[in-house]
Amino acid sequence: MPTIRGFVERLEVGRAGLAVASLLHDDGTSADYQLADLDADPERFNERLSKLGLLRDAMSRAEPVEIEYSDGEAGTRSIDRISRITRDVLAANGATSRVSVFVAGISLLVDNRTGARAEASDVATVVTMTESGTTGSYVLDLQLPERAVAGAMLQVLRDAQADGSAVTLVVDTKRQRIVGVEAGGAGMSVQAGDGGAVDGFVESITVAPGMTAMGNLALVAFTTAPPFGPAGNVVSLVPFTPTLVSLLVVQGSAEYELFVDGLRDKLRMRVMLGAVVGGKTDTPIAGNVPANPDAPKAVNPPVNRLAATGAANGTVTAAQDTMTLVRGVQLVAALASASRPVWIRIARQSLDVGPEIACTDGLPSSDLSPQTLRDLRLPYTAEWLGWGCFNHGVYRLQFELGVEFEVFIDGKLLCLHASDDGKVKFAHACLHDEHEVRVVLTRWTCAQVFQMDVYRIR
Repeated sequence: MPTIRGFVERLEVGRAGLAVASLLHDDGTSADYQLADLDADPERFNERLSKLGLLRDAMSRAEPVEIEYSDGEAGTRSIDRISRITRDVLAANGATSRVSVFVAGISLLVDNRTGARAEASDVATVVTMTESGTTGSYVLDLQLPERAVAGAMLQVLRDAQADGSAVTLVVDTKRQRIVGVEAGGAGMSVQAGDGGAVDGFVESITVAPGMTAMGNLALVAFTTAPPFGPAGNVVSLVPFTPTLVSLLVVQGSAEYELFVDGLRDKLRMRVMLGAVVGGKTDTPIAGNVPANPDAPKAVNPPVNRLAATGAANGTVTAAQDTMTLVRGVQLVAALASASRPVWIRIARQSLDVGPEIACTDGLPSSDLSPQTLRDLRLPYTAEWLGWGCFNHGVYRLQFELGVEFEVFIDGKLLCLHASDDGKVKFAHACLHDEHEVRVVLTRWTCAQVFQMDVYRIR
């Protein structure tokens, strides 16, 4: 009698106790097999019900069966013997470990191998990369008894690969097989950590050389720029040496899309750095100094020891001695703010120090007597000067001062308008490019507070 192996796709019980099982054979063909007269012949009643139970359990748990059958009338096939074949995955999971990773690639394999007592499962091989840059490979059994769970885990992994998000894998330590998937990567850090952050501009985006086997990683050539201070977008006039940094980012992620926008629109970006891949160097970025003590401290990211090369067509490429993983990206306007100017220089010495004019000769004095107008707190005329770059638009200059003052832009006097309560005054100007802003204050003393804000209203 012939023997066949396959999976039970459908069970049907009809009139006269006829049970029909539809099998998908291991060679891809299919056929129907019968268990006749379930209600007849009491001596074989338990035998037929046991066969039907094996078929039902094999279908519900997606396990293969081996059937020995005999040919009947009109081409029917009658089941004489049935064996339910188990798989190794039904064994209890051994020791497991948790690993938070990025999904770099997924490959699917159909395994047609069959053995005397077991059937090989189709698998998905998942290529991963940790936050530190270490690559790994894990296997997901696609023919788990609960196939819906296996399909759901594969979908979570595919979604993580598509959007570049992190996942946490529960892995059988001995066999390196995935037994659980958690979306989000609870152990992955997406905050700016020890790697710090750098400001700058995107020069180019390419597929990472030598990393294509790891999946959809992109290489971003990023030129650093001096950091801005937190108040007023001030960048101090100190020497700075731009450096070309190589960054790795997962294609399709939100960070990758922001890099694409930054390259297309030539916008300024702030990148939170992760671990170094492919080497490490302690070469500092010369002149990378914060604009003021309160500004966030920029760090010295890993620098390519080989200098950037300029091609004949003017494009810039980075040497690939070291690459750095990206933890986060902040995309800002071309001038670091769409609504505020970038102040290149601010001069307010006369506000804070006052004129260094000694007291009139002949006045009583001692070692404790004041020697300047600042110490005497006498009113004087002071100036605030600022040189800034403005996006095109209408800007409002807002002041809350306790003295009379005038506002000039490039030497032109602006009209002042008072608020309803009279405490705040405004000036307006249509600005574009670089301008000089000068505020002249009368009867100013160093004890007073200078409050000015400049922002775009349309």
